[in-house]
Amino acid sequence: MFNAHKILILGAAFVLGSVLSASAADLGGLKDEPIAAPAATEPSGWYLRADGGYAWYNNPGITVEGFTAHDTDMGGAWSVGGGIGRYFGRGFRGDITVDHLFDASTETTLCQCGTDVGDAKFNFSSTVVLANLYYDLNRGGRFMPYIGGGIGFAHNETSSGTIDPDCGCSGTIDGGSSNSFAAAGMAGFAWRLRGGETRYVGGLKDEPVAVSSGNALYLDVGYRFLYLGDVKTGAADWSGNSVDDVKVKDVTAHQIRIGLRYDLN
Repeated sequence: MFNAHKILILGAAFVLGSVLSASAADLGGLKDEPIAAPAATEPSGWYLRADGGYAWYNNPGITVEGFTAHDTDMGGAWSVGGGIGRYFGRGFRGDITVDHLFDASTETTLCQCGTDVGDAKFNFSSTVVLANLYYDLNRGGRFMPYIGGGIGFAHNETSSGTIDPDCGCSGTIDGGSSNSFAAAGMAGFAWRLRGGETRYVGGLKDEPVAVSSGNALYLDVGYRFLYLGDVKTGAADWSGNSVDDVKVKDVTAHQIRIGLRYDLN
């Protein structure tokens, strides 16, 4: 009786082992076939982006009717922006971005006939819209350097400010705004944080099955040189003087941006 039970148990184990071996053989790649390593694919479709940054302005020229300006100094400013873009293939992609550069303090010394009249102080800000084109190196990889350029327009603004004449009295300068041609040159890199791969897993027979690992998310770190054009302030009044044409010319900036890009498909 005991031997019969042992024979039945050993027989059942042998049959079960045979069935499992046959099943594993039919599921190609689960036992005998190695699973292919994840394959990187070039991104395609649309993406969204969100960016934050900081801009260092080059000191612009300032012209004042009947006066000259010197020792102009424009400080830095934080920026925030976003955009939507599309991959075109062969490493090319493009996007439309909108960025707002917050107030940057601006100061210049007014001079007439070689004599300093006083210091004018106001803030400069800008909202810039650009259509950009990029070329990604090492496309499809986890680390992708890129270069690019863009053109568009900037809505530049100056805030109300003050004029401090050397006579000890005070003056004012009104805010103003204007639209101007804008352009940019970019270089940076994107680091794929997750997704964006095609994984091959064993199929039911001998052929592997491609499975997407999900929409890609990238960390984007880049440098951008910005040309923002010109802007006029409002009227400047001090010590009996009134000037309507105070113009800030050829505003340019060096900007560092850090953001995220998310592939929609």
